[in-house]
Amino acid sequence: MKAIFLFTAVFLLLQSCLAQEAQVAVFRHELRWTDETRFPNYFVSAPVRDSVFNDTRIELMNYLKVPDVKLPKEVEYRIINGFGKQNVDMQGDIPGHPPVIGIFSFITRATSGYAIFWKLKLVIRQDNKIILEKEIAHELEYFNVSGYVSPQLWMSPEEFRVTFKRMLDEALGVIPPNGEKIVLGLQEDAQEQARFLVTLRENEHLADSLVPQPVRCLLKINGAWKSAGNFSARLDNGNETGSDFYFKQGGNFQWPQPSFSSVLASLFSETTGINIEYDQKVTNQINGRLTFADGQQVGLKLKWMEIATRSTLSDDVSSRITAPLTAELYDEKVQAGYFLYTRTEETTVTDKTRVKFNAFTGHQKENTLGSEWIHRIKGSIYNKPIFAEYNETHGIIKVQSGDEVLGIMVVQNCNPDSRSIGNVSLSKNKLIMASSGRTIGKPSLKDEKKLEWYPVYFPASATNDSRKICIETLVCLFFGIGNM
Repeated sequence: MKAIFLFTAVFLLLQSCLAQEAQVAVFRHELRWTDETRFPNYFVSAPVRDSVFNDTRIELMNYLKVPDVKLPKEVEYRIINGFGKQNVDMQGDIPGHPPVIGIFSFITRATSGYAIFWKLKLVIRQDNKIILEKEIAHELEYFNVSGYVSPQLWMSPEEFRVTFKRMLDEALGVIPPNGEKIVLGLQEDAQEQARFLVTLRENEHLADSLVPQPVRCLLKINGAWKSAGNFSARLDNGNETGSDFYFKQGGNFQWPQPSFSSVLASLFSETTGINIEYDQKVTNQINGRLTFADGQQVGLKLKWMEIATRSTLSDDVSSRITAPLTAELYDEKVQAGYFLYTRTEETTVTDKTRVKFNAFTGHQKENTLGSEWIHRIKGSIYNKPIFAEYNETHGIIKVQSGDEVLGIMVVQNCNPDSRSIGNVSLSKNKLIMASSGRTIGKPSLKDEKKLEWYPVYFPASATNDSRKICIETLVCLFFGIGNM
């Protein structure tokens, strides 16, 4: 009799426990008016998704006092390009009336302006009654204006997980909600340098050949450097003078006879697979002149072809610039170098990546881990091979000559009095993003508040000549970016 009673009690206890298991009926994540370059869909990454699910399960179990919380296999995901609203619909109750949970995550740009918000709504329903309904909202602020004016990655997988858990804990009352801004990235100078080195070690083999303690300088710029307009700059390491230089689009320059035409033609063919004759008629050409404080001048001549597209149904003609762009460098006596400029987009796809069409953006990839915009130049200056790569998504430019690292530039303006990148500024309230356009004349370097400061790291063994070549290579890269 006792055995029957004990069995019955255990059975009823098990039934009671099973009845109290909660279930996340809806787990939805949506992205509106922003992109997967800044905010990748980390839920398609199994390690990130599993980590978020584990955090969510534990927090919900503790709140509901249940032995387990079941979660769906996948997270519903949608990109909203127009004026669509967040979807917070839940399905009906599950038979047996256990706790039913809806989790609605929503990252969106503000209706007016460029501020970004993350909203997390949590709904828990039991026995046809809502026992908890809470929405948490935070502004996500990238620590540097570069995140707003350039397609940079805002959140690492770990930042995504930690931020999601924080908002979930606020919704459950584990920690008090305060609505403060969540700043992404690092603001302190020492932390910035640490982040810079970590980024190199994670993403590039470059750190292996970089000296352990690079020398940090500031490249201070005034003008439209990123759009190939006029700009003035100074390389400041705190104790040297005479390192100013000035770039002017166009301008008079005595062009010597080209001497590397065949080499540049071969490099073009090697890069594109197109066999061309270098002395063919060039469709377009833009000139520029780089002048250093010591009087040295370097002339740049950028050339490209255009492909014209004609319609058989109309007289409309459209054209597009071909890549790569070809460029020649000259000093006052001879041709000093050449390079090719290319721009590529590299998307990290997953097994769930799809290409969809919408009226706002055309064909668009969804369910990716983001895209990287990469600008490159390859060529030679003063018989030394040069290579520069600007990963715009990570905000880092590396400059090399063969295997030798000449320098690294971090494209994050660290002047506390300036809110611009390449003459494109963001207002403090994030409502207005304005471009000053191409500058006229020679911009002044006297007013520090108007200058953009960019950290540049050189190897401790760098000479003045190698630093100058690094600067010239950076200017060549800017010239290509601004004219593409």
